[in-house]
Amino acid sequence: MSSEQNNAMGPVQPASDEAKQVFHQVKEQVVAQLHKLRHDDKVHGLHEMDDLDKISEYKLYQYAVEEVSYGWNYFGKIEVDDDKFIHCRAHKYHDGRVDFYSLHTEPDNAVWTRDDPLVYFTD
Repeated sequence: MSSEQNNAMGPVQPASDEAKQVFHQVKEQVVAQLHKLRHDDKVHGLHEMDDLDKISEYKLYQYAVEEVSYGWNYFGKIEVDDDKFIHCRAHKYHDGRVDFYSLHTEPDNAVWTRDDPLVYFTD
């Protein structure tokens, strides 16, 4: 099983057509998760979404792939507003199905800059 310290994530590279398709397929779930994070911020004062006022776009900027026995884990850096990014993880099965997995969040942060590196994350 992969972890943040021990994984087979490949190099981060510019968005490809295939990676764009993967993250397009999970767009609804990603946007729903962003709205949930916004709600949780307001209710619990978490401040994870303080840097994002609105979702004005959804454009894959970079991605990386980890091959696993049941398909591929895709890690994507998606621009959602002017120079504001989220880090998203999706899974593509061997049969082509794609599932949303998670967004990369840390205490007080779920929105990243262009300079923040896309790294392996589990949740």
